[in-house]
Parts: sequence; structure tokens; C-alpha cells
Amino acid sequence: MTDDIGILQHIQSLRGSLKPSLRTVADAVLARPAEARSMNIKELASSCGVSEASISRFVRGIGLPNYRAFQLRMVEEGASGTPTRGQTPDDGLIYENIGRNDTAATILTKVAHRNADVARACLSTLDPVVLEKAARMVEKAKTLYFFAAGLSALAAENALLRFARIGKPAIFHRDRNNQILLAGSLQPGSLAIAISDSGRTNQTVTALYAAKAAGVPTIAITAFAEAPLAKHADLTLITPAGYQPAGDEPLYYESMVSKFGQLLAIDVLYSLVAVHDYEASTAAVRRGNQFIQASRTARRQNDTD
Repeated sequence: MTDDIGILQHIQSLRGSLKPSLRTVADAVLARPAEARSMNIKELASSCGVSEASISRFVRGIGLPNYRAFQLRMVEEGASGTPTRGQTPDDGLIYENIGRNDTAATILTKVAHRNADVARACLSTLDPVVLEKAARMVEKAKTLYFFAAGLSALAAENALLRFARIGKPAIFHRDRNNQILLAGSLQPGSLAIAISDSGRTNQTVTALYAAKAAGVPTIAITAFAEAPLAKHADLTLITPAGYQPAGDEPLYYESMVSKFGQLLAIDVLYSLVAVHDYEASTAAVRRGNQFIQASRTARRQNDTD
């Protein structure tokens, strides 16, 4: 954990990758930071309904050596006046911790810092060992099939572009019913990759379940390791959560913050696959570049005619 990221934002980003008992602690700290600052380890454990050992594991899980260090970071952040969420009940409905009193300058700062926080948090949530396994699964597959809804579809579409560059066929249909129908009829040699921040988007979960039932390997990209989506996956890539957890997921939340983590995960996975067969990948990119350049040249000529 670095000093330039607030501890509450750090906990928020890692929350989805924590085990259930530690996630309970994270939720309590995020929901009541002022109370957590004043509690000793025994009091915090009691308020969360967990053991002191769980509190210690939580502290180490967020990158701090001991509870004392955790308390100091909490107190320092509280003294600095760093806002942990909106100042009124409606704040954060528009975007993250944006409220009615924010200006262009504060909104720019908050959004930029939040995205930077997510990028840093990916270093903790995305496991290099799991990424290596995922890359091998992609390499073995003849065709990649992506399943996603809402803004998570942006990550799927990014994946189509990335993998096409190195000659790996990839398919994604935005229509959710088409996704489910397609998933249920996948053939050997396919790989199903489902993307959902919450891991509870019904159509995406159903599509991955159908792909699993069809007998093909499955990968989930989600912020919550215990989510239904992960239960249907042979492998799960954990991305930082894109919203402030205060119990359940918001009824409707499409912040681009979580999608930035998904896009980063796709870019890392694509790059890793490409590096594993570097010569073939670079050759494919060069071939594609020739046609892209020719298309641009022709377009410029048409514009001048």
C-alpha cells in the first residue's frame, strides 16, 4: 500500500478480493470510518462479529504490517479531512463521491484520482499466477466468446480489437439473449470469458453457466471472488470494485471506474498472450498495419477528391 492513496479508497478497491469474513470488516470500516478510527482491535472485532485474528488478517490483507499502522493511517486520513463518501445522502448518485457542491476542479480531481486508485489496486487484485493460467487458456482456444452487459460490454469490445490484432478469433454479441443462446451451443475449442463488476448480472451469469454446461473452459472477470459468476468459472480474474460497498450493490450503478479495471485486465491478458508467442504476434500486427495504413491513405485521397 502506497502513501499517496487514501486508506479508505484502498480498502474499497480491494474489498471484492477479500474473503467473506474480511469483507465484513472492510464493509464496517467503510460504512463507519469515524467509529473505526477510535476502536482498538478488540472493539473492532466485536463490532464486526469476527475474531481478533480476522482483524489482523484484514490489516495484513490491505498491505499494512499491524493494527497500530492501520489505526495511524485511519487517524491521519481523518485529520486531513479526506472525504470518504458524499456529504449528503444524495451525494454519489451522479458519480462516485461527487456531490452538489462539487466544481469542475474538484470533480476533475476526484475522478482522475479514483481512476488512478483503481489502476494501483489492480496490482493487488490481479494475481500474476492466475493471469498466466488465463493466458494459457486463451492460447489453447480456437475461438474466444465474451459475455457482458451494460458498460462491461466496453471491456468485451476492447478484447475483440486486441485479440484480433494477433490473429485470435473472438466473438461478442451485445444482445443478451443472443449471448445466452450462443453460450449454450459452444463447441470444443471454445473459451468463454464473462465480465461483470458485481458478478451478479443475471444474463451474464446465465451465459457463463450455459457455457460451462456445454463443456467448454470458462473465465470470469469480476470484482467479487464469491459472486455467482465466479462459481461457474474455471478461473477468476479479480478487478477492483467500482462502487463504495455499504452492504448490497446499488440498484443501478454504471460508473466507468470499475470498467477501467476491466479494461486494464483485458489489456494485461492480451499483452501476456502476445508475449508468449512474440514472433507470431508481431507478424500478425505488422500484416494488419499494412491494411490499416492502406485504408487511411485511400480515405485521405477520397477526402481530397
